[in-house]
Amino acid sequence: MTLAMLSSVAKQEGWNTKACINTFKRPLTIEDFVFSAKKYGADLVGISMITFEVLFVYKLVKSLKDAGFKVIIGGSHPTDVPEECIKYGADVVIVGEGEYVLRDILKEWPDVKTGIRERKPYIKNLDDLSLPDLDIFDINDFGDKNGFIKGFHRIYTSRGCPSFCTFCDWQVFKQEWRVLSVKKIIEDIRRRSEKYDLNSFAIADDCFTVDHKRVYEFCNEIVKITPKIEWRASSRANLVNAELLKAMREANCFSIAFGLESGDAETLKKTAKSVTLEENIRGPWLAHEAGLEVYGCLMTGFPWETTQSIQNQIDLIHKTWDAVSLFQVSGSLMPFPGTAIYKKYAKEYGFEKYWLNPKYQQYGIQVYQNALNPLKSSNFYQRYLFDDTYIKEETFFKYSPEYKNKIKELVIEIGRHNLLFMFPNQKIKQKYFFQLSKASMLFSNIFPGLEKKIGGFIFDILSKNKRTSIENLRDNRRGIVKKRKPQKKEIDIKAKNV
Repeated sequence: MTLAMLSSVAKQEGWNTKACINTFKRPLTIEDFVFSAKKYGADLVGISMITFEVLFVYKLVKSLKDAGFKVIIGGSHPTDVPEECIKYGADVVIVGEGEYVLRDILKEWPDVKTGIRERKPYIKNLDDLSLPDLDIFDINDFGDKNGFIKGFHRIYTSRGCPSFCTFCDWQVFKQEWRVLSVKKIIEDIRRRSEKYDLNSFAIADDCFTVDHKRVYEFCNEIVKITPKIEWRASSRANLVNAELLKAMREANCFSIAFGLESGDAETLKKTAKSVTLEENIRGPWLAHEAGLEVYGCLMTGFPWETTQSIQNQIDLIHKTWDAVSLFQVSGSLMPFPGTAIYKKYAKEYGFEKYWLNPKYQQYGIQVYQNALNPLKSSNFYQRYLFDDTYIKEETFFKYSPEYKNKIKELVIEIGRHNLLFMFPNQKIKQKYFFQLSKASMLFSNIFPGLEKKIGGFIFDILSKNKRTSIENLRDNRRGIVKKRKPQKKEIDIKAKNV
């Protein structure tokens, strides 16, 4: 959606645009990107960049520069370390919100001023922006066999978050919460529903329920769309009440994700989460009683945590066991460069500028979901219970043996709970995957790394460079998308190529 928003700005300025995206369906090399830029005859190449695979991006920048292109970089990582991006070859680095900065750059063409660019104040009225330009994408790269187009279902209705969580990299949009009008949101949903036959949407905001009046207005309008639209959203446990959740459910909201993060009071305080343990328990129960599927996001691996901290986390799981449909399957702390956690602990624990180390490439929230070969980067239990890679391997922080043993208990409890949801009314499958996961955990402790070597080798032989289909199954079972319902109108993906 970032690229789609920027494309809208570029087209308003009279430019032609095209997006080149690296996906599991069509993995791209640096040569592929450069070839596409040449084929398209690009005057400018823009890259949206996160702290994920920066060495690949910097090699791409060099190759593009060698081919004679001017390169603009923006996104969360350039916002955090703009000087680094200039050092590695970018002509222009956009810090923060990018639409108006890009507009200024295009107006300057061909006399583009190089260096670091940031425009303040930020955009007050988001309705001033055009809707995302989805025509720049080849939807064959995103469509699945059921006709669902991944990514196209994500709708942003606001920017910024009113909180200051120490683990969150909020530098791009800051803490000034700004919104799209409900009228514009509904316009976008109608457009995507009619053009791409989507009937399930995800409100991608960090917290959709900041303004209750706006949520009620949205609920009143979305039910007017035909065919019926189902949707999900995210919130904080202290920003909902029974009446609001009931209204959301009656407006066809099927799932809500809560950023609970922890059941440990000290961790909630040190992360500046601004919620209480009692609110973290009450919120999921209110949503469950309203008829919503509840997704509980948990985090662990903070350097101050003790075995009691993890026991408190386990206690939270038990206290919300029947209220939460699914707990997040990853959540080991990832210290992104713009976070307070990184600034406080990077030097002490020796992971300053870790992203420039080849070892840390493709590191994100969930290790195995970032890899074309998930078996090479994770054990079986990490894919079916909880991905504790960063803790198990002490990627960033050091942990005591007692702490790591307690984490194993947390992993098992999360998996034991989640398998009930992933395989409903299938007790044999639940027990099978649970026991196999426990065996994987035991095997990985006795023979570290062996399962990954064997599994990764077999996957490379059998997969033929294609992503395993089980990941699509997991997406559906985890509520990433609502199972698509057949409709009279079917999309012809080939006919929609751009």
